[in-house]
Amino acid sequence: MGILLNISLDLDGCLSFFNYSFSVVANTLFGTPIVEDINEVKKYRWEDWHPLTKEQCNLTWREIDKNVEDFWFNLKPLVNDSVFRKLEDLEYQGHSIYFITSRRNTAGKNVLTQTNEWIRKYSFLQHFSVIPTEKKGKILDGIKIDVFLDDYPENLIEATIEAPKCKSFLLVRPYNNYFLQFIADSHKFKKIIPVYSVLEFLDIIK
Repeated sequence: MGILLNISLDLDGCLSFFNYSFSVVANTLFGTPIVEDINEVKKYRWEDWHPLTKEQCNLTWREIDKNVEDFWFNLKPLVNDSVFRKLEDLEYQGHSIYFITSRRNTAGKNVLTQTNEWIRKYSFLQHFSVIPTEKKGKILDGIKIDVFLDDYPENLIEATIEAPKCKSFLLVRPYNNYFLQFIADSHKFKKIIPVYSVLEFLDIIK
């Protein structure tokens, strides 16, 4: 057996389709379009690419926080069974799996319970850890994560600074592909590795 890794994956935008569920709630409130494909998402802020305004976005969050039962648990997956099977194989081999995600408590069960139950709904993982936080860099360093996948460039920049021993991977999406040129031009952040699917990330680290 080779070196055992501490592996961290982001959820929303990587494994789970947050944008779809959020847009469904917004649609019920304002009649704005539902996002059916992650490739439709062109920017991080809704108001920069979608008819949903900043105020409507805030009102949508208010609805989720107060009235949408178990929002996180009911998200659709963005990946197929092969990704979950590979994660199960990594766990079986002795690697440690962490899901570090910037989620908030919403109506229904707390965010930790919802997220744990979501992972168990789609996989047979047994010994994974879920860490809800907006400050990922210090967590990555504190628990000695070896490899980290995220779709949000600011998290990867923070990881490079706060957890320099961690190898960081960018899951490239239409809304973050501007960051590819930044990586190419940068000295400090050039070690961030672009991947184009979660499966590619898992194949690289196995």
